[in-house]
Amino acid sequence: MTKLQPFGEWFRDRRIRTKIMLVYLPLLLIPFLVLGYVGNAVYSNVVVDKTAKSFADNSSLIINRMSGMMENVESSANMLSLNLNRAIAATPDKGDDFDLTRYTAITTQISLALLVFPDVESAVFIDTKGRAYGSNRFVEEHRPPEIREALYEAVDATNGITIWMPMQRRSYWVTDTQAPVLTAGKKIVEINSGSTLGILLLNLRESQFSAVLNTMNAEPSAQYRIADASGNVVSASRQEEVLRPIGDTDLLTWVTGHAKETDIRTIDGEQTLLTLESFQKLGWKLVSVTPLKALTTDLAQIKITLAIVAGLCLLFAAAGVAYLSKWIANPIVRLAKSMKGFQAGDLDVKLAVDSKDELGLFASGFNEMTRRIKLLLANVRFEQKKKQEYELALIQAQIKPHFLYNTLDVIYALSEMGRIKDVQRTTKALADFYRHTLNQGRELITIEQEIRIARDYLAIQHIRYSDVFTYTIEIDQNILDRPILKLTIQPLIENAIYHGLKLRKEKGHLRIRGSREPGAIVLTVEDNGVGIPPDKLRRLLRYSSEEPDGNMVPEERPASFGLRNVNERIRLSFGEPYGLKIDSNPEEGTVVTVTLPLERNGGTELDSIDDRGR
Repeated sequence: MTKLQPFGEWFRDRRIRTKIMLVYLPLLLIPFLVLGYVGNAVYSNVVVDKTAKSFADNSSLIINRMSGMMENVESSANMLSLNLNRAIAATPDKGDDFDLTRYTAITTQISLALLVFPDVESAVFIDTKGRAYGSNRFVEEHRPPEIREALYEAVDATNGITIWMPMQRRSYWVTDTQAPVLTAGKKIVEINSGSTLGILLLNLRESQFSAVLNTMNAEPSAQYRIADASGNVVSASRQEEVLRPIGDTDLLTWVTGHAKETDIRTIDGEQTLLTLESFQKLGWKLVSVTPLKALTTDLAQIKITLAIVAGLCLLFAAAGVAYLSKWIANPIVRLAKSMKGFQAGDLDVKLAVDSKDELGLFASGFNEMTRRIKLLLANVRFEQKKKQEYELALIQAQIKPHFLYNTLDVIYALSEMGRIKDVQRTTKALADFYRHTLNQGRELITIEQEIRIARDYLAIQHIRYSDVFTYTIEIDQNILDRPILKLTIQPLIENAIYHGLKLRKEKGHLRIRGSREPGAIVLTVEDNGVGIPPDKLRRLLRYSSEEPDGNMVPEERPASFGLRNVNERIRLSFGEPYGLKIDSNPEEGTVVTVTLPLERNGGTELDSIDDRGR
């Protein structure tokens, strides 16, 4: 202890500049040395871990996309099972002779199914007499030597469920004998008697799977493969690998021995990142293979950059400490004393520094900051209150008795006319509309949920006003998970119906579109109704404190109330650049454009919504 005392006394007597340099220069130097020593390993691990997680997430998306394609094929098979029953029942068999009427009826149903489910590349129905009815002539021309071959027998042996055949190249019942296809088979039975009418085959090309693999591959050096339980490749980024066993023995053993795994192994003589996800539907596995060197190519440049930055930081730190320490130490003490009140939560505190240097500017800036914080807090309270008022007013407008009464009247009238299906659809739409509108009190929802609300509302209104308008909805699938304020689109649709289309002498059309534009999401509600006069259009979105007439029917209140409500809520939630824009020409129609941000700053309330609100 006595040996350290002379050093302590020496250090105590040094000027503050020297003390700061002696303390902080080692603190700056040591971390840079450690960073340079371990940076390579840390960077490599981080890159590999993030890439592995990215591939795992991407693999889940790929599997979901492919599962969706296969589910579409199964849905098409189920729909065709019913439609083929009707078509065959309506066209009695005339024996072995070619019956154009039956052929046309069956092929028409197959073609319509392919329009509804575009994932199905081709389809063919083979009746019990071996006659083929295909989605095109190539499917019918490619026939097996014996109609009741193994594929036919496998499907015919089922009880009518949809079964999947292995990925294969086939010379019959396909459009291209060289292209591998995945085939779903379903036995078609007569609904009333249960007798077999034939089998239905629906083909899904391997190229549709490989297109998904190539499209969703964010890393150019990565290769995707889909293998079956035996390790045979059923789809791959490189076509030469399809319908062959995985070439590398170690990779084959690793794939067949795991269900879900991430690992680093030596494949073909180089370190490789491997990820594996199971595709449960057919027992398949999705494998990604990425060379590690492709992930760390920028490491050398990063090392040089870090060394330069470290040297510059040390140089400027030493110069800055030496020059500024004597001018900072004493004012800092005074600033610390003045800021204790602010630290305790007193926003009225002021820093007592009278100098005109940077610390003086800091003190005056801090004082100005506290003043603005107080002002901002007041503004935030005001804006939150206004947002709550707008949201409450909009929800009250949607849960209005006139809309409910009118809809119930429609349901009653439909039931009197015996239109049971319409009664069911209207009742379901009404229930869904109010369930989605209330949405457990959430203000921010996904565009997909908002479109559901709009569809439910349109389903009801179209039944009420089927002679007034038709409608179409065209929404880019890539924006369905983006955030939007609840009840943004529905008021615009209501305005278009009651103030545009309903006043038109002829039947009109309502069009709802949504797309992603540079830096924003744009939604439009367009009608070809009577339009808006220019003088009213100028006032439409202008802010007004006047409330709508309480005696007026809520469904027919002034259009400006609903539009202002939506516009102000968007501006309060997302900022001034966003909101509504209205373009209208009398007797030609109106276009209302909604501009929304791609993301909310600091995250969104959608973090609490799982799987798009489902």
